[in-house]
Amino acid sequence: MKIMNIGILAHVDAGKTTLTESMLYTSGTIAESGRVDSGSTITDSMTLEKQRGITIQASIASYQWNNVKINIIDTPGHIDFYSEVERSLSVLDGAVLLISAKDGIQAQTRILFDAIKKMKLPTLIYINKIDQPNVNLDSLYGDIKDKLVSHILVMQNIIKDNALSFKAVDMLSEGFRDTIIETDDTLLEKFLLDQPITTEELLNSRKKNIGSCNLLPIYHGSALKHIGTRELMDALILEFSSYILPTNSKLAALVYKIERDDKLNKRTYMRIFGGSIEIRDVLISEGHSENIKIKKLEASSNGKIAEAVKIECGDIAIFPNENRLKIGDSIGTIPKNNLILHNNDLMMQANISPVFSADRASLLEALSELAETDPLLQYKLDSRSDDIIMEFLGKVQMEVIVALLQSRYHLQVKLENITTIYKERPLNKANFTAHIETHPNPFWASIGLSIEPLPIGAGLCYESKVSYGYLNKSFQNAVEEGIRYGCEQGLYGWEVTDLKVCFEYGLYYSPVSTPADFRQLAPIVFEQALKKSGTELLEPCFTFELYVPQDCNARVYNDLKKLHATIESIKTQHNEIVVKGKIPARTSQCYREQLSEYTKGCGVFLTEQAGYQQNIGEVFTQARKPDDRLDKTRHLFNKAYEQIDSKDQQFGMKFI
Repeated sequence: MKIMNIGILAHVDAGKTTLTESMLYTSGTIAESGRVDSGSTITDSMTLEKQRGITIQASIASYQWNNVKINIIDTPGHIDFYSEVERSLSVLDGAVLLISAKDGIQAQTRILFDAIKKMKLPTLIYINKIDQPNVNLDSLYGDIKDKLVSHILVMQNIIKDNALSFKAVDMLSEGFRDTIIETDDTLLEKFLLDQPITTEELLNSRKKNIGSCNLLPIYHGSALKHIGTRELMDALILEFSSYILPTNSKLAALVYKIERDDKLNKRTYMRIFGGSIEIRDVLISEGHSENIKIKKLEASSNGKIAEAVKIECGDIAIFPNENRLKIGDSIGTIPKNNLILHNNDLMMQANISPVFSADRASLLEALSELAETDPLLQYKLDSRSDDIIMEFLGKVQMEVIVALLQSRYHLQVKLENITTIYKERPLNKANFTAHIETHPNPFWASIGLSIEPLPIGAGLCYESKVSYGYLNKSFQNAVEEGIRYGCEQGLYGWEVTDLKVCFEYGLYYSPVSTPADFRQLAPIVFEQALKKSGTELLEPCFTFELYVPQDCNARVYNDLKKLHATIESIKTQHNEIVVKGKIPARTSQCYREQLSEYTKGCGVFLTEQAGYQQNIGEVFTQARKPDDRLDKTRHLFNKAYEQIDSKDQQFGMKFI
């Protein structure tokens, strides 16, 4: 049996989950379709999803239609869960971009289509809710051409009698032929030269351009009333069957999702691109030292997750219970376009702590489990204060995490110091040396360090010019540990990065010197060198594309100036102003909501992470965390060298 994996993507409230329920009902998989508003749907299974009425994590449901197994992947619609959408796209054979006939193209619709285009995923459009009053499909077609893709194929004529029905349009009608030819330079040249164009050439061109998202077929319906669902299910097979990758006997598979249900049961989802998986198979995953033995298998079958003995190529294998697989892990060779790349920087952080101190261990365990399911959630223990620091992407994600901790793990937490994550970089080359038995050094160690800035994004580069014959490995390792410890907080309290640190000079005093002397002195020496260098603040930023109606252009220019954005280009396109540039993450966080308000939902703000840049405007400091081991020593060093520096400046000299 042929197997297809289809994703449904849309903005919030467009009807993704309702459409999935309608497909399951129409295929006979379920006896009655569920409702989002009543929390009775199959795919929105999380308690939190039912409470909020939105999809938070991608879910899978399957049915059989015309001897084809269809795995439907229902994806989140909110921007904060965009990474979940991207991971889902990596395992699909085709996508349905759902548009509400009532609401039209929303900002999130364009964001999702942008992701689809980048993945070059074959896509069709399904216009939902066509039974709503005052629907103007011709106007919507025009918007699709203006805002998504220039060429469309409306596959159905809508017949409005007592009940809505559809008449299929000939795939090679004159209008369709013209549209296909317009999207293909080769066919257009033949047409202009009055050369014959075969049906096979037209069909191949149609397939190619749908596959590259240059041409979108359009279907219609009302998912809530099951109107057009059958036609859409036929269309999925018609449009996407030819894009399924050829079967390969060699095992190739990709982990794209890990979930825990409300009872904390764990499931790992893996798309099979080649070969098959059976119970008792032993998997060899890249990056794992130990092989993984398959003790139990599950798959989506007839609307439910059921046990399976074997998972065929093209299907989704589900591993229940514990295993060591992570999102992005692969077996064998995965097609390049399907690889999952974790290239997102987490831009926000907060101190998280339990309301009841006795729950601290439980909180750490819960965060560990949540981080498994969401690569864009991380946490760490501050090495100085022992605070739990949670790093995440956006506000809604943070709210969902807090809600999950309460509903799933029964943990009440408090968040403090919610802030953008900044970094620091040295401004200049500098060096500093502390000698044994020279005030104020209390350690039996001598260390000389030099630092210099590197390009943004380079990270920390460490080099030792001291030979192991002169200073043994344990002492040298301690120096490097101390430097990395010192990089945890710079002059403004943020991580220090994008620099080269060179260990220039080291001396020990036998037999009293220990690695601890070097480990504790190194961050002090590093800090003194950093003071001489000075640091600049770096902040996370986005590249952006901004689409707004022309009558909003004055407001946009004013807003971007206030937001410290850098404008790289401005042009007019389809009655819109298109602005491209770069913007700090801290100022862009709330702009999306503001944009939606003053453009009445017409404005679109497409962003892509662009690493870090020099901070623009106000300098944001973070309180330096106390360090009982080093604070007293740091105080002595600072006091001593401030006195020396002051004295030398008095005589027109600079302390080196």
